Amino acid sequence: MLKEIKIGGINYHVQIVERLQDNNEAVWGYTDYKIAEIFIDAGLSSQKQDQVLMHEALHSSLHEAGLDDICNDEKIVNPLGNILYQLITENDFKGGDN
Repeated sequence: MLKEIKIGGINYHVQIVERLQDNNEAVWGYTDYKIAEIFIDAGLSSQKQDQVLMHEALHSSLHEAGLDDICNDEKIVNPLGNILYQLITENDFKGGDN
């Protein structure tokens, strides 16, 4: 798991946290834009942690792009985050001959 990810020129620190909560509700991931921190629940499998990191990185990307009106819209972020995760993990984007 990455310890840090650069999003829109900002270094977001990634922390794995036991029993992650947001407003007293259990969550798989949470991003605090003000302090540039992404929190991921430690109880998830490593594959789910990676998928949740992509989801939270998408939230942060939209925020850093100035799209605060949609950056927390789960109807947008959830499907796009899942598709981006699949695209990145199942395809070789390193270049070369296709």
